[in-house]
Amino acid sequence: MVSMLLLAATGCIYEEDLPQVDVHGQVVVPRAAATRDVVDERTGEVNTITDTRWIGPVFLGAFPAVNTLDYGYPHPETGPVIGSNPGNTYPYGGGSVGRFDFACFESMVCRMATGRFKDFEDIIDWYNDTIDKPVVDEFGATVDSPDYFRSYCYELLNYTDDYELSFIACPDGLNADGTCSGLDFEENSDGDFVAEFDLWQVTYQQDMKIWGWMDSPGSDYNFTTCNPEDGRQNNEYANDYDYGTNFRDLINYPNKYIGTGDWLVEDPYATAAEDAAAFRDSGEQVSVTLGYELED
Repeated sequence: MVSMLLLAATGCIYEEDLPQVDVHGQVVVPRAAATRDVVDERTGEVNTITDTRWIGPVFLGAFPAVNTLDYGYPHPETGPVIGSNPGNTYPYGGGSVGRFDFACFESMVCRMATGRFKDFEDIIDWYNDTIDKPVVDEFGATVDSPDYFRSYCYELLNYTDDYELSFIACPDGLNADGTCSGLDFEENSDGDFVAEFDLWQVTYQQDMKIWGWMDSPGSDYNFTTCNPEDGRQNNEYANDYDYGTNFRDLINYPNKYIGTGDWLVEDPYATAAEDAAAFRDSGEQVSVTLGYELED
């Protein structure tokens, strides 16, 4: 009986020695990456706007090495180039802070990332008023009513609550202090913006490098990392278009999608633990900063 109890007790702490780990950490986006000059087309006035809604999706991965030799900017080391394809980075794993989502109207395909907008009012304020790239419906009319926006989404997607719309960060409203806990980025004491990230089931290697980049939105608030000809299809009534989603090889071939105005990790984090078990036990505090802006 004693041996049976001992076996049962030790079975609860069995260590499988799997090489996969979950990497948790923080990514810092400099204030400059969330700041742009916006021209009011009605008055010609130039306004400098700092806002986390300028922060596009941030793609992060674990790589064998990072250098500036292959492409002239910080980039994971690549393998041999076979045919016309650029070299593969052979990542150990990856993830993102924010992902592309469909915001109900065809005009919003590839123009919406999760974790950036509090509610429908926030979306309308940003597109219609702040950057003057309006949300328009299937008839070409500007969407300026949060209630119309919501009802259109519910009917199109067969939803009944804002919780089902992942591009809405605060489906139950703001906190008592006016903040929104569903937004990815918060301003820190330095005036920069910080978000938590998780890279799930990364195949661990000692000294692997945590590196990534932010896809900065273009002039129409669109993104090079989103494929408008992929994703779920909309064939309701006379509609015939895709909802858009991220390209499938972003972490393997980042150089295909990085462009002018994007922000990259210049100094990647290097893991110190000797193996996966040691990494899980260490509680390493992973932190990376998107400190390199790719310019012309």
